[in-house]
Amino acid sequence: MDTPTETTARPRPGWAGAAGLVALTPPRPPAGEPAGPVLDRLLITERIARYGWAYDERDQNALAECFTPDATWRATVMGEIETPLHRGAQTIAAAEAALWPQQGDQRRHMFTNHVIDLAGDRATAHAYMIQLRIQDGASSLAISGAYRFHLRRETDGIWRIDTLRSALDNLT
Repeated sequence: MDTPTETTARPRPGWAGAAGLVALTPPRPPAGEPAGPVLDRLLITERIARYGWAYDERDQNALAECFTPDATWRATVMGEIETPLHRGAQTIAAAEAALWPQQGDQRRHMFTNHVIDLAGDRATAHAYMIQLRIQDGASSLAISGAYRFHLRRETDGIWRIDTLRSALDNLT
């Protein structure tokens, strides 16, 4: 896991991983589970959750693992501000990690209301995102928005994000 950015915030960002309380194993392709759309939906929902965990624990390597090598990511704020388009898993992870120094607090992504459309080894998933900011023992809303994920099952059997579009309601 990458080292969390130094800060005096309490709790320190990424504290749970640094304390050994969060230790997500890399995703594995299903073995022995019956294949089918229900399992695919669960694996896609898990991929979205892993993206949030990786960001919140400031694990740049785990964040990059969420994406295909040729993935793209762009965010818009209220349909008025567009971020640059980022291409490639490592570039996306680095761009998101570049936000961490500006966020001296602990962030917690919560994805809800998943709607997933499957098409073989490709899928589109929509989810609302609520992001909490925890600082000095108090929680508050940091950001909310709607996310659209395009995913594909890679040759290793793992679902990864190939396009992420973040539509943020606010920016703080």
